[in-house]
Amino acid sequence: MKERINRLAKGIIDSEQPKLVWTPDIIEETVRMNASFKRELFVGSDNGLNVKGFVYSSNIRVRIPNDNNTFGGLRNHIAYEVDTSFLASGDEIEGSFYLVTNCGEREIPYLFHIEVSSSGKLPGALHKAEDFLDMARHDMDTALRLLEYGEFMEAPFMQDLHVRAIYDGLKGHGNRQNFMEEFLISLGVKKPVHLTVENGAKHYENPKGRLEDTIRIRSAGWGYIYMEITAEGDFLHLPKKSAVQDDFSDGLLNLPLIVLPERLHDGRNLGMVTIRTVRQTLRVPVEASLLTAEPNRGRRAFRREFKQYLELRLRYESGLFEAGTLLLEMQKELDLMKMAGSHPFMPLWQAELYVLTKRPDQACLILDEIRDKVLLKRGEERLMYCYYQYLQLLIREDEEQRDSLLRLLEKYCTGGRLRGEEEFLYLMLLKVSRTLAENPSVVLLSMEQMYQNGCRSPFVYLECLRVLDKEPELLKNAGRLELQALYFGAKKGFVSQNLAKAAAGAGRLKNPKGLYLKLLSALYDAYPKKRILTAAVVAFIQENLTGPRYFTWYEKAIEAQISLPGLFEAFLRSLPEDYGELLPREALLYFSYVTELDEYSRAVLYRNILLYAERDSDIFRLYERAMEQFAMAQLFAGRIDSRLAVIYKEMIYAELIDFQLAKTMPAILASHRIDCHNDAMRFVVVRYEELMEEERYALEDGTAYAPLYSGRETLQFEDASGNRYVDLPCEKTAAMDDTDELMKCCFEMDPDHPMLFVGACRRALEKDALTADDVALLEQAGQKSFLHPLFKKRLTSAIVRYYKTQADGNPDGRDGSVSYLLCLEKDKLSREDRNGVCETLIRKNYFNEAYDMICRYGHEGISSKLLLKLCANIVLKRLFDEDDRLLFLAWHVFTMERGDSVILDYLCEHFNGTVEQMYPILIQGIKERVETYDLEERLVAQMLFTGRTERMDHVFELYASRKKTSENVVRAYFTVKSAEYFLRGHSTQDTVFAYLEGAVHNSAEKDKVPDIYLLALTKYYATLPALSGEQKELCQSVVDVLLEAGMVFAYFKDLARFITVPGNILDKEIIEYHGSRDIRPYLRLRILPEEEEFHYEELRPVYKGIYVREKVLFEGEIMEFQIEEERDGRREVAAEGAITCREAGTRAPGNRFACLNEISLSLDVKDENALREKMEEYVKKDAAVAVLFDIE
Repeated sequence: MKERINRLAKGIIDSEQPKLVWTPDIIEETVRMNASFKRELFVGSDNGLNVKGFVYSSNIRVRIPNDNNTFGGLRNHIAYEVDTSFLASGDEIEGSFYLVTNCGEREIPYLFHIEVSSSGKLPGALHKAEDFLDMARHDMDTALRLLEYGEFMEAPFMQDLHVRAIYDGLKGHGNRQNFMEEFLISLGVKKPVHLTVENGAKHYENPKGRLEDTIRIRSAGWGYIYMEITAEGDFLHLPKKSAVQDDFSDGLLNLPLIVLPERLHDGRNLGMVTIRTVRQTLRVPVEASLLTAEPNRGRRAFRREFKQYLELRLRYESGLFEAGTLLLEMQKELDLMKMAGSHPFMPLWQAELYVLTKRPDQACLILDEIRDKVLLKRGEERLMYCYYQYLQLLIREDEEQRDSLLRLLEKYCTGGRLRGEEEFLYLMLLKVSRTLAENPSVVLLSMEQMYQNGCRSPFVYLECLRVLDKEPELLKNAGRLELQALYFGAKKGFVSQNLAKAAAGAGRLKNPKGLYLKLLSALYDAYPKKRILTAAVVAFIQENLTGPRYFTWYEKAIEAQISLPGLFEAFLRSLPEDYGELLPREALLYFSYVTELDEYSRAVLYRNILLYAERDSDIFRLYERAMEQFAMAQLFAGRIDSRLAVIYKEMIYAELIDFQLAKTMPAILASHRIDCHNDAMRFVVVRYEELMEEERYALEDGTAYAPLYSGRETLQFEDASGNRYVDLPCEKTAAMDDTDELMKCCFEMDPDHPMLFVGACRRALEKDALTADDVALLEQAGQKSFLHPLFKKRLTSAIVRYYKTQADGNPDGRDGSVSYLLCLEKDKLSREDRNGVCETLIRKNYFNEAYDMICRYGHEGISSKLLLKLCANIVLKRLFDEDDRLLFLAWHVFTMERGDSVILDYLCEHFNGTVEQMYPILIQGIKERVETYDLEERLVAQMLFTGRTERMDHVFELYASRKKTSENVVRAYFTVKSAEYFLRGHSTQDTVFAYLEGAVHNSAEKDKVPDIYLLALTKYYATLPALSGEQKELCQSVVDVLLEAGMVFAYFKDLARFITVPGNILDKEIIEYHGSRDIRPYLRLRILPEEEEFHYEELRPVYKGIYVREKVLFEGEIMEFQIEEERDGRREVAAEGAITCREAGTRAPGNRFACLNEISLSLDVKDENALREKMEEYVKKDAAVAVLFDIE
């Protein structure tokens, strides 16, 4: 700038200015919050001339580092920094760079959008949950990545406590797609995907070969879904056991289903395909009907009748039922078998029936008919042969024949594994052998061997029962066979009462406990005797079997007055929930002196007493102390269930609560029973909005107990894979009611209990206006590490509003009421809270602390009135020392029309900016009569430097009125004014010409005076109606200097009225063109009426882009001209016009050209006298010239 002023002071005017170029034209960018970014501007020249100047930023958050705001050269890279510290998503940094250059002032607007992520996909776009939903719908991959980023939690909609609790609970558990789905569902912006099955049930008739089909499943909505598919029915096969949303195409999934015909049985085959998601269970019934040919149906009928026949035969063999009726029924079944089909043994079965019904003759006829056939195949069909011989023996008792058959049966039954029909060989052996009949223990051993080999024949079980019934003492060493036979017999009614008693009294048998217990139950059902009941109860107690299914046994035992160790304990542990009466007195008396009961049993016992015993009864008094101690112990252990809830309600009083109990009791009082009806869930997770940690409780049979204090808790359910789900159907039931009084007592004893403290804070927040006690409570929150940061922010906001309200109503200067605000960790506050703190500090006159906050966090959102107060006080405190931030703050206050004398004084002394910015400061400062320091000089100098001279005259007036001015600035001012007047045709004040007149007059060497002074002064003289003698003399000397320098201008002819101008100038008309030194002009002209075509002639440069052409014109001639300039390779007309001959008024006598013009005019008007006179004058002047000048 100084260099430019010095050049102007010397009268040097740049004929051409740099052509300023810059990039970018407008800056708009999305940047990440809480960061600092470096960027740069490019400022250069497009015409090879150096551009110089300064750059200023209108926003303190966008600054030029190291105060390096000057630049100069052809190419300039200007670095700047953008500071987004402590701004929030959605904020904007708006302002402009102002370039103050030697070729003018330019504004470059900038706008920086503050977002959580500089990608622009997160921040401002995620003000609402619906915005995130839209992102997930259109770009799921990006949304999934953002969901895991830490900066995602800075999104505006994530500042809600409930939303954050949901997010914190879901994050890091299970797969990301499920995380996204459940998060969107919980926000209420999306519904779960809903599935439907098209066409319903599947039915297949007589499938031929492998049948492949599909189940069409439709999905409504979009999002993540996981389903598991299962099939019930051996004939169904599912190639695909699970599916996700990617398996759907246009909302349709074709689930493959295969029917395997080889696994179908005759008739209807029923199956089911079940499709399960976490929220839906769809079932598709499947039926496959297989109708076989007639022979197959006959075989099925035969098997059915044969089964019934064997059942009847088994009952007959037991000997416990009426034989005649059974034999009759057996004959009917055998006849049906004959009608349904045939079997090789059919004649033998019929012959046996004849024998049993005392008709041996018919039996003999049948045996005789088949004799040859049986004997022929005796080697292959040994069972048939033995059966045949056995029937013969039944008809005709023959010892020899018996021995023969016995040897044969023993041969077949020895050493081999008997399976299937061959088991009948053993049964025949038992009937034939007298030795076995006399040795029951041997028979039992052989049967046990058969059992171990896999024999499970009911007929063998029946024979076993016969042995045991005859020899009950064999039960002492009973094993699996005996148990199985007894259980079978008990279910069928084959066990006698004596055998049942013997089995029950045999004590603990060597057996699988399940079968033995079943046996005892079956025996008691058959014979409800005390002995059997005792045995059953003893077994149940030994196996520690308790629960509602065994309660009836124990209750019957007590009613039967059976005395057994552990009976009352088992009875108590088996007590059902709906047991609606006081326990038996004998049980209550027993437990009153038994001290080894477990906690569960005590809870059951005490609950029953509290619910059904009278308070003044001996039983209640007997247990009262024990119940109170138990309740306290369970409270300290933090346990709760439906039984304990009854005990706590009846036994805990406010007077019992001390500090230790107050720590655990609130969780008990707030406990709720949570019933989840989804079998896949394993845990319920409780997140309290106000706390950092979560609580996780195991679901047992779909039920858990968890403390729910306020109803604002977030419940999430977790499956075995760790995936968590929200909004699943569940029931919440308070374990205890009417707990407010006890809660209040707990808070009084332990005010630091997390949830009770939270509750107190919540109640304070709900008030219309906080009290001092409320604020004291909320101020403690900052020290509570268990509180969630978002909840702390909410509490802090309430405190800040309280102090702000107090300061508004009582701004009484400094006091101790803001000590809390001074100690706050302000980095973690929201902008609104920081501004509240800052404004309160200003009101309380804590100016240094408030100013430090503004320097760190910015002034956005703070009242301009308070900023004025702060700024003025800081300026005074710092004795007007220059400070960039303070200067910006003062400028900001001034622009908000809040400036006072202190602010104006400070700005006048230190502020630099654009002309448009500095000029109002100067004018306002003068109005307010504050010290302006050197602002006038700075402003005039900047106007001269930049060429922004619109208000320069007024500012220069103010400047010139000061006692001290800079000669260079003054001279530069007049140089610019001269150039504007002469080169640009701007009007100017007479004072400028007065100064020029004095400067030229006082200069002894006029040729040393700047040309622009001489040109402006002479052009000004040409416009005056008259000049004084001194002015004429000065004008003559100046024109002579210009002419000597070769400068001729059109206005010189106007000066001929006052001074002597050479005739060769006055004789000619002058074309004067103001253009550029770097662009050559081309002159085309023609003189009418003689010339019809334009022709080119040269223009002569005379001064800084001014060109002239002198041409003699005679009266009546018109010179038309066009001036062209070459642009983009072709010439374009830049100026055009016409000039006629005119005679300039002059102090000197007319010249010969003037005489010629007058002769021509007289001739045209045919004035002979005037013509003669002008011709004579011309001859005289021509002769005088010839005599006086040597003209070749």
